[in-house]
This record gives sequence, C-alpha cells and structure tokens, in this order.
Amino acid sequence: MADPNHNPFAYLTPEKIEAKDVISLFVDVFTDFYNVPKPGHTFLNGPRGSGKSMMFRYLLPDCQLLATETPLREHPFFAIYIPIKSTGLRITNLERLDNRHAAALLNEHLMTMYIAAISFGSIAKLSESLPLDQSLTAIKDFYTNTFGNILRNSGWYEELPEVSDESPPCELFTKMKDVCDSVYRIANGYVNQMAFEKELTPYKGALCTYYDFLLPLMRALKRFEFMPQGPIFLLIDDADNLSHTQTIVLNTWVSARTSSDISLKISTQLKYKTYATNLNSTIDAPHDYTEVNISAVYTSASEKNHYNQRVREIVKRRLNNAGIEVEPSNYFPPDAKQEAAIKKIAEKIKKDFPESGRGYRASDDVLRYARPMYIASLKGTSKSGSTYSYAGFDQLVHISDGVIRQFLEAASQMYGQMLAKYDEKTKKDGVQYIEPAIQNYIVKKRADEYLFEEFEKLYKNEEQDPSASDKAKKLSKLIDALGSAFHQILISDRSERRVFSIAFSDAPDKEVLDVLNLGVRNGYFHESGIGRKNGLGRTRLYILSRLLAPYFLLDPNGFAGYKFITNEAAKQAMYQPEAFAARIKTRGYKEVFENPQTNLFTEN
Repeated sequence: MADPNHNPFAYLTPEKIEAKDVISLFVDVFTDFYNVPKPGHTFLNGPRGSGKSMMFRYLLPDCQLLATETPLREHPFFAIYIPIKSTGLRITNLERLDNRHAAALLNEHLMTMYIAAISFGSIAKLSESLPLDQSLTAIKDFYTNTFGNILRNSGWYEELPEVSDESPPCELFTKMKDVCDSVYRIANGYVNQMAFEKELTPYKGALCTYYDFLLPLMRALKRFEFMPQGPIFLLIDDADNLSHTQTIVLNTWVSARTSSDISLKISTQLKYKTYATNLNSTIDAPHDYTEVNISAVYTSASEKNHYNQRVREIVKRRLNNAGIEVEPSNYFPPDAKQEAAIKKIAEKIKKDFPESGRGYRASDDVLRYARPMYIASLKGTSKSGSTYSYAGFDQLVHISDGVIRQFLEAASQMYGQMLAKYDEKTKKDGVQYIEPAIQNYIVKKRADEYLFEEFEKLYKNEEQDPSASDKAKKLSKLIDALGSAFHQILISDRSERRVFSIAFSDAPDKEVLDVLNLGVRNGYFHESGIGRKNGLGRTRLYILSRLLAPYFLLDPNGFAGYKFITNEAAKQAMYQPEAFAARIKTRGYKEVFENPQTNLFTEN
C-alpha cells in the first residue's frame, strides 16, 4: 500500500542516496551519453538538475557492484566522486598569488591532496564491505613504502603514523587519508596566514603535483589485486566552481595523455572559466577530450521523443517504488475539455485540407496548427485572459525542457497540492493522479518564479560587477521581447507559428553575445547552430527555454521553428522590449526581425 506522506517525486542529492536506492531509481542514459562510462577525458555539460550528478553516482563502485553483480576487479573502471561546489578549494587568499608561477603550483598541490584524501576515504569506506583480507600484506606494503616514497619525492619528510599488524584494510586507507588531509592543511594554513602578512613569505611545505604525486599514486592503486585493470575515473562535479587558476591546472591535466590510467570526467553548468593550460595553449575536442552537452542532446528535434521516454521510465519507477501502479500518462492527465476542443479543430483542418492545406499531409497541418489555433481562439490575445491549460504528461515533459529535475520538482509540488486538497480518508491509498487544474497552476507559478525570482537572484549575484548587472537587465528585456514576439507569431496566420528560436543572419556583436551567453549559462536559452540563410557556413541558434512557455502563452509541444534576426534587431529588443513586440504586432515579424530601422522605437 502506498504511503501518502511519501512524495515519490521528492528530490534527493545523488551523493546522499544509498546504492540500492540509486539502482531502483536510475534509468540508464549512457546510450545517449556513451562517452561518459568509457575510458578518456570527458566534459559533461548541462544546467542544474539535468542528471549529471546522478550519472556520477551510478558510476561509483557500490552502485556498479549491485548493477553488474560481478567482482570489483572485473569492472571496466573504478570511479571516485570529487565534489567541488562545497569544498574549501575556493580560497580567496590564493588570489594574492595570481599571475605568479607559485599560484599554479600551490593550487595544483591543494587540488592534488584534496583528490588524494577523497580517494583514500572512498576506498576505506568501500573496503568495509569487501573481502580484502587476502590483500592485507600488499596494502601494508603500499602504505609503508609506495605511499611514503611518493610523498617524500614531493618534499614531505615526516614519519608516517605507525600501524599494527592487526590493522585492517579500512584503517590503513583511513590513515593515508588522514596524512593527505594533514598535508593539505599545512598548505591551506600557509594560504590563510597570507591574509595577515604584508609581505609574502616563502612556502616551505611539500608540493605534490599531478605528475609527481597523483598519477604515480593512482597507478600504484590500480596494481592491487582487487582493483579493476581499467582506468580510475575521477568524477569532478561542478568544476565551474574552481578558480581561474585551478581551472587552468585541471585543463593541463586533461592535456596529459594519461587517460588509460586516470580518466577525468568533468561536469559543468556551462560556466567553465577557460580551456587554457599552463603552457599557454588550449585543450581541444576531440584531440584532448570528448564533450557531452545534455541540453543539446535532449532539446534537439531528433531526441525529443527519446527524452520523453527517459522521463516516462523515471516517473514509472518512482511511482512503482511508492506503491502507485499507474501509467505516467494517466497519472498526469490533460484537460479533457481543452483536448476535445483541439480535436474538433484538428478534424476541421483534416476536412479542409484538400482545398486549404499548407503541408504535405493533413496530419502535418494538424500538428502545426490545431493547438496554436485553439490558443488564438481564447479570450483576446493577452496572457491575462488566457484559459489555456498546461496539463498532461507529454506537455509537462516538453515544458521541463530536457532538464529532468524541472519535471520532478514540478511534480513534487503538484503531489503536495493534491495531498493538501484531500482529507485523510480519501488520500489513505496515496495520490492516484494529479488533477489538470493543479498541474496547470504549478507550471504557471514556476514559470513566473523562473522569470522573476530567479532573475532577482541573478541581479544580486551580479551586483558586485555593474557591467554584469547591466547584462542581466538586458537579458530580462530580451527574453520579454522574444517571448512576446513568439506569442504574436503563434496566434498569427503564418505557415510556421510555433517558434522558440532565433538565428542570426549577420554577426552578433560582443554586447549581444555577452547577454545571450549569460542567458545560456543560467538556463534561459540553449545554444546550437544552424545553416546560414545564404547557405554559406553556419550561424548561432539560441532556443528560448520552454520552461517559460506558460508565462508567454506559447505552445511547448513538439518541434518548433526558428526565425532569423539581425544583430541590430536583437540589440533593440534588449533596450525596448515592449515597443519591439508592439511593432511585430502591427508590422509583422519579418520587417522587425530582419529589417530594423534606426528609428524603430522613436515613432509614435
């Protein structure tokens, strides 16, 4: 029987989920992102909540042991999770060393020891559940000789803590973790002391680098009988949070051809600071690494149905785990009255197709025009008069815009609303479906929050930099202008009405690019490419997030087209969005998007 107080859609931080729960919830997405579990350096890029951390959690040994049901030594890799967001690596005082060779060395030392300490801690925890007694002699020898020698080669001359003959593997690995923590704290203490010194004093501690310490350490770990013979995966999560200097250090590791021993799997939220190395070169795909952009995969026309199926599988697993045996499409039903009205329009389109059809088939015209025509038939054309319902599983999937957490967070809020609505007697068997009115209310509420509350956070995050705050304001206006323009196109009589994207017919200048890039980094746009209008080469394509569809009264369903826009028109939209949208309504999108006048916003 379902527990009504257990919300099946509640979000849990992946690293805090037990392995058995990960296995029960995880839907294998590696057919979509096949480079992630393969040897080699990989950048995994995507907005917050797109599933990066869950993928990393599934790759960890405790999950792989359950998933494969094979001994650890037979696994193709050994993964270690390295979180960056909630660490002490972002040390302000290190900025005093910027533009010095010492900055790179000290940052590399801190990063190396941080990773080593986590690695030993992870192996220590895993060793508690593995039969490693037969490897005890080898582990003690590793501790006394290999580990100690590698440390001494890096300038650490203290004695290792003593261990007894009875020390189990877990204790030995924990002691190595403690030593690495101690070496880290010495350097960290030096950095903190710099805050109180007028002059920089020499650093006299150990300096452990990738080549001298981390690489030989990992190669030695791989020689244990219980370890896989494949590479060690260092799953570096939220690498955007590294400082500029630390990012350069990490890139230098990526440029090293050592992926057969250490494969770096680096997740970012599209805010990675640089691809430069400490040799004044850059790392390049596919020579140095492969790259996966989750948004580009799941928002492309060819993969939208694939993403729908992924979400369907995830929802089904969560419902089943909660004891709710209902198909996702039935659990999130659409508004029946609305769908009946749209079906009636579709039937008329089919009937009139021989005389007035625009596509190759009547079914094409139904997909293109039935829902937009229904939206256009609502009270007036203003958002405030809209009665359009954003309910139904497929529609909710489209609105989540390729970000699974967006779907789950919305579903979690819907579940809470349903629980609050019913008395104890009614809800004792759990919520068996989400009413369309509640679905619609939540997604519209979240769209408003995304456009206003999240922007307020963006303003505050950027307020220390006046130029960045100015970009945020321009981004807000640009989104408002484009969203309103896309609505006008949707309710027009044009052949292509469902539009979410703009492509540049000329070269966007730095001001426009900076604003759009800010939008991409914060999930308001997805960036892609498209062939130029003249057929020569490619140009940038920016896709407005479908999370905003309920706010602008847009149709999020299915594939959407794009419109070409000039740099000047985009710039005008950033300054006067209301006038931009009004001109589209009176003059049409083609004149405003592609032939902007310098006095476009000065006429009455």
